[in-house]
Order: sequence, then C-alpha cells, then structure tokens
Amino acid sequence: MSRPLAVQVTSLTRLARRFAAGAKSEGLFSRGDRLLVALSGGPDSVALLSLLVELAPSWSLEIAALHVNYGFRGEESDEDARFAAALCQRLGVSFRCEGVSLAKGPSQGRSSLQERAREARYEALARVGRELGVDRVVLGHQADDQAETILMWMLRGAGTAGLAGMPPVREGFFVRPLLEMSREEILAYLKERQVAFRSDSSNDKPLYMRNRIRHELLPLLKGYNPAVVSALLRQADIMREDDLCLEQWGCEQAARVSRQEGDGIVVVDRAALLALPLALQRRVIRSVLRRTKGSDKGPTFGSVGRILEGLVQGRSGSVMTVEGVRIERVYGQLRFQSEPRSNRVSGAAAAVLAASEGLALAVPAVVRWPLTGQWIRTGTAAASLPSARVAVFDADRVAGNLLVRSWKPGDYFCPFGMQGRKKKLQDYFADIKLPRRERQKVPILVAPEGIVWVGGHRTDHRFHATSATRRWLTVELLDDASEEGAS
Repeated sequence: MSRPLAVQVTSLTRLARRFAAGAKSEGLFSRGDRLLVALSGGPDSVALLSLLVELAPSWSLEIAALHVNYGFRGEESDEDARFAAALCQRLGVSFRCEGVSLAKGPSQGRSSLQERAREARYEALARVGRELGVDRVVLGHQADDQAETILMWMLRGAGTAGLAGMPPVREGFFVRPLLEMSREEILAYLKERQVAFRSDSSNDKPLYMRNRIRHELLPLLKGYNPAVVSALLRQADIMREDDLCLEQWGCEQAARVSRQEGDGIVVVDRAALLALPLALQRRVIRSVLRRTKGSDKGPTFGSVGRILEGLVQGRSGSVMTVEGVRIERVYGQLRFQSEPRSNRVSGAAAAVLAASEGLALAVPAVVRWPLTGQWIRTGTAAASLPSARVAVFDADRVAGNLLVRSWKPGDYFCPFGMQGRKKKLQDYFADIKLPRRERQKVPILVAPEGIVWVGGHRTDHRFHATSATRRWLTVELLDDASEEGAS
C-alpha cells in the first residue's frame, strides 16, 4: 500500500467535492482508510481511481489497485493490464494484476462464462483486500450501471431486493461511491482532467442482456422520460428501504414462529407461519433456511416457493431437500435440518438432477434453467415474433401444466414444418449435428400432450399458433446476464 503522489491542484474539482460528500454521508470510507480499487482500465474505474487520488491528500488515504485479467480478448486484454499498470505508476498507486484462467470451453455458454468471471473477480478482490489489510474494496459502478441492473431484474420479475439494484455497501467491505454519478458526468470529468482510459469492444456487442438494455432499451425509455435513470435510482432507494424493513420484520417473525432444536435443526410452527401474510411467510422461510445452513446467502425465490407449496400446503410426512437443507412436515411443524456435507449433492450434480426431474412452468413466470444459467420466460403477449429463442404457441392447444426438463431416451416430437410427422429427439439432435455433451443442456418444454418446444431449436407442429389463434402462449429463452457489469 502507498499514498498516491501529490496531485497538482489548488482545490478539488466539482465532481471530487460531490464524490467526497457522498462517501461521507453514506459512510462508504473514512479519513485515513486503506482502499483497494477494482481497476479494469475502463472509464468508470479510471475515474474512480482519479477521484480517490485527488481526494487522498486531504483524506490521508492509502490506495492500491487490482486489475483482473481474464484473457478473454487476447492481446486487447493484455493491453488493458499494461495500461492499468502504467496509470498506477504515473499516479504513485500500488498496483497488482491477477491472471484468471476462464477459457471458454465447448460446454460453456457466454452467460455462464460471464457469471464465472464476475465471481472470480470478486473472489480476487476479497482475497487481495484481505492480504493487504484494506478497510474497503472500491468498485466503479455508476448511475447508468445501476439503471441497467434494475431494468435487468425487472425483466426477470424480481422482488424488492432485485429492484433495489446494487447496494452502495455490500457485505460491509465492497463499496460503490459512483452510484449517483452518470456515465456522461464521468466522461466529462475524464475529458476535463485529460485522463485516458480503455474501451472494451465487447461492451458494444449485443451478446449479453446488459448490453442490449444499455444500447436499445434504456435509450428507448429516455424517449418517454429523459430523466429515467434518476427515476430508476429513486425507485431503487425506495425499494432498498422497503426491502430492509420487510427483512427485519421477517426475521422478527421467524424468531417468533420458530425455535432451535439442537445443532443445525430449526422447527417452525406451521399454523403460526400460515397466519402471516404471504410476503412475510416467504421472509420467514428465507430466514430459517439461512439460519439452518449457517450462511448469509439467501435462498432463491423458487426454493422458497417450493417449500411453501410442497410442505406448508402439503400433507404431513412430506419431505424435500432444498439447498443442502432437509425439510420435513411433521403434523403441525416444519423441521429444517442441515444435511451433513458428505450427503450434499454438488452444485453441478444438483443442476443435472433438477433439470432431469423437471421444473414447473407457470404462465406468466420466469425460471432459471440450471444447466446453462439461462432464463425461461413465459407470457401471453401476442406481439412476440417467433425466432430461435422466442416460441409462440396456441394456448388453447396446450392444455394442463407445463414442465421444462432435459431430454430423455425415447422422447419424440413433431417438428414444425414436417406436416405432423413424428421424429425421435435423438435423431433430430443427430440431424442438426448437436454434440452429445450439449444435448442434455437443451431445455425441453413439455405439456401433458407431449413436447411443445425443443428450446432454442424447433417447436412442435401440433401446438404452433395460426391465423385462427385467439389466445397466445409465448416462451422466451433469455441470457443470464451478471448482476453487475464490469466497470
């Protein structure tokens, strides 16, 4: 760790004064703190480092920077690392570069690769931060990133936690002091200070949901409300406070309706749980699951829903295992017991198991397909245009409950365009030359009458919409973009 070289300014720039005021009011960092900056070399992280260097003399800050090089873009990635190193040397900031090997294999989609890269980045930041003994790790997400994140979660049908966007403080260690500053303001600051930065060419390609939101959806929304970013940030603040209130209330109710019975066992009074509003029932289940697992990581919305539907509303004697916790309904009680680690199914094995058994699909709904990290969204919008990733059906032809699962030997369907002739799914995969290792990952949409859609490939002739269709069913396959974009 080192103190940056003294900057030749007689006073702080306007943006730096605002930056300092925001950090102070939000308690993001304090005078004399040791900070680690996540430095990609892009405009946001470069502006973040420059602002901190500008603030360092008056705040007595010690600053270091970490650059994570995934090597995704070959020489371009290496140039980013060299740029970051040179910038830190010029500013007198301690620099460290971590190489992470996440080569895209044949079985990995772009989305899962992006998510793994994000996780690797946070892991590296946390590890290096601990090694250096820093007080905070500082991230460069700004207002437009926040707006994109909120829209992304909104499209997935998220609750208050998702609509709250990225918190200014995460886990008491990661902080985001640029969330109130727009991309335009940051670029203007860099221009004024004559500070160079790197541009990531992949940010301009419509490969990920976030890029499409940035380049297509957000500009469209600005046509309706030029201040849409500010409006979304205001909504995030409201949702964050509401979520915090509900979470606290849920924890209080969890303490009231449950009791600890030995190590790793929590018993919930079913009648007392059912007397609560549904929103609090969900919060109680989340709280009890976290308590049983001994982890702060919250369960998914789907996990909570399965518990409420299968056990709270089900019959006595029902048993299920969710996220490493065995839950049993015994008369008027729900018993939560943490499974021994040796009995737990690995994440990859659990994903295969869930996909094999099938995931119930309501309309409308959004569910995550565990084998690729993609999302499957159902709806009734007649305006959707069919494509490889969007299928449109006649809802009156699709009777009963929908299920999405992986393929099984003996599966067959009637591919659209083949006049209703049957074809084994195995033969279809061979015809399109889909590698065997990829076949299990394809989501198969199934109704009681048979296969409705081979996700991302071909619909079934029996269920497709026609000019006579009166009620539509749309099913979309969406990328699982990361919660937070690189800055």
